[in-house]
Amino acid sequence: MYSQRILKLGAKFEGRLEAVFLAGALDYVKYNEESLALEIFCEHICEYDVALSVDEFKEIQELALDMGFELGNAPFKYLQALTKTEE
Repeated sequence: MYSQRILKLGAKFEGRLEAVFLAGALDYVKYNEESLALEIFCEHICEYDVALSVDEFKEIQELALDMGFELGNAPFKYLQALTKTEE
């Protein structure tokens, strides 16, 4: 149900998040583990300090909410600190 949104989001991070980590997280989509895919993807973003645009941050938040995640829980609560403010 959320597979295409997750894969499309992940594609935006090619070259910014190591390919092995990106592929490892997104592979869970193939096994209908969409929630796990998004959670691990976001954990990798946090762990490797990948900068997010405001739009990427909002997209992740919307997807996480749609999937039933609590934004106040890890890893989602740490993403805002990685978000670049537009100047």
